[in-house]
Amino acid sequence: MNILIIGGGLIGQERLSALIKISKDYSMEFQITVVDKDEKLLEKIKENFNVNLGQNLAEYSDNIFDWVFICTPHSAAAELAIKSFKFSKNVLVEKPLGRNLKECQKIISSKPNDVNLHVGLNYRFYLGINALLNHARKNLFGEIISVNMIIGHGNSPGMEKSWKLQPEHAGGGALIDPGVHLLDLAILIADSKLNFKGGHSWKGFWNTGIEEEVHLILESDNNIIFNIQSSLNRWRSNFKIEVNGSKGYGIVEGRGRSYGNQTYKTGRRWAWQSGENQADTETHHLINYPAEDSFYEDIVALFNLSSWKISDSEIYPCDHRSGEKVMKLLGIIRKELQINDSC
Repeated sequence: MNILIIGGGLIGQERLSALIKISKDYSMEFQITVVDKDEKLLEKIKENFNVNLGQNLAEYSDNIFDWVFICTPHSAAAELAIKSFKFSKNVLVEKPLGRNLKECQKIISSKPNDVNLHVGLNYRFYLGINALLNHARKNLFGEIISVNMIIGHGNSPGMEKSWKLQPEHAGGGALIDPGVHLLDLAILIADSKLNFKGGHSWKGFWNTGIEEEVHLILESDNNIIFNIQSSLNRWRSNFKIEVNGSKGYGIVEGRGRSYGNQTYKTGRRWAWQSGENQADTETHHLINYPAEDSFYEDIVALFNLSSWKISDSEIYPCDHRSGEKVMKLLGIIRKELQINDSC
């Protein structure tokens, strides 16, 4: 399989590491090429990976690739996706699919009918989150009443100079990155139209013009209340999803690394009536999961490999239609909160 990764930064290297592990685990032969304009970055990749390297995408425009993974800053992704349609039938764009709905729809309208376009919303493939999503689909919690979601990045001194905090490159702040991950998960849980009910955004620590913290209240057409927080100013990185239903609840905490290992537990309504401590009645599905394989699981599912370890999942990789739903919801929220798309 001939694979091209455009962008050799953090996420490009995550995809690269996942592909190399998959090639070993499934005895598959990959010819991988990484293209990036940054020569120092390519040198770093060369030290750690045995892959083809290049600085100019034009050199590969006559090649045909089985897959293209676009792992660049948001501002470059749309143009690169459209170019990639000429030399691959399978393209994945790391989230989001464009910096705004207009850019998203430009990508989609440029896509030939025979090209499969996916979006790198890999949170679906953390094992705890995937299990919670499937439990919600299978009615383990009963009728869902409410969902609380929190993701908080701390960032670090000097981050205001990075592209992720620059409006024109990122397309916005906490709402688009990492917030789109939570919007995607909310859409999957709701399985119904989500409507804006209230919220507030704040900017002022990094002072680069983006929204740095956003609090949202959404309600689905099937009456699920969503409380969503996305922040770039949580000095203790945190991640949590709580689903509360008529029969019970599910709680995912942690996202690996600075967020702590992931746990996932479920509980029954009024379980304490058995005379046990509430915590003792809970079922622990994950206790100390390092949460380092979401990119791996995403690609295994994309490649439709038969031994995908969560192959009984009803949750699949994000295609361009799902990616567009996320961008439509993002656009509605931006309008209601009077947040510019910054590009």
